[in-house]
Amino acid sequence: MEVVDLAAWPRREHFRFFSGLGFPFYNVTTSLDVTRLHAYVRARDLSFYHALIYATLSVMNGLPDFLYKIRGEQVVKHEKLDPSFVTLDPETHLLKIVNVPFGGTLEEFCAQCARREAAQTSYFPSPEAEGRDDLVYISCLPWFSFTSLTNEMDLDPDDSIPRITWGRYEDRDGKLTLPYAVQLNHRLLDGWHLSQLVGGVQDFLDRLEP
Repeated sequence: MEVVDLAAWPRREHFRFFSGLGFPFYNVTTSLDVTRLHAYVRARDLSFYHALIYATLSVMNGLPDFLYKIRGEQVVKHEKLDPSFVTLDPETHLLKIVNVPFGGTLEEFCAQCARREAAQTSYFPSPEAEGRDDLVYISCLPWFSFTSLTNEMDLDPDDSIPRITWGRYEDRDGKLTLPYAVQLNHRLLDGWHLSQLVGGVQDFLDRLEP
């Protein structure tokens, strides 16, 4: 992790401009074609959810602007981000939040997620783990599709953790598409950065060979 020299940071004017807002966040819902991903995971008996988390983090970690985080008067840049994702207890139907280090191949990452889910007995990570800012919050609503979405959060303008949620995929003209919602802090990231993420994830999925 490095502390950013704000005086030399190319984004300094935009950062200061959007820092004047009490709610500098924006949320965009778009769609992804997951046809190839669906075929890929079915052929290998992998979790669709874990695989899309992997695709998302693979792309985001390759986009340097997503690695910046706000800490009061400072901005820091991490080397990489890890996913913090929501899963569901099949018996109680209560959610559980699982943090997993990102890395390895898609298959290795899916296996690691499955092991972490099974081994974690608490519903939530420790307070120390929850205090990290090198995370991406990820959730899924597999029961239905949607066209817009909001997230629960404290009204803290320094909160620079991306929040990504997707819904149920649907067959549209022979293609499986799902809603993909991304919430970002405008102090750090603009629409162009969002397009790089969404376009990158779609390219990642399109390159999969079922």
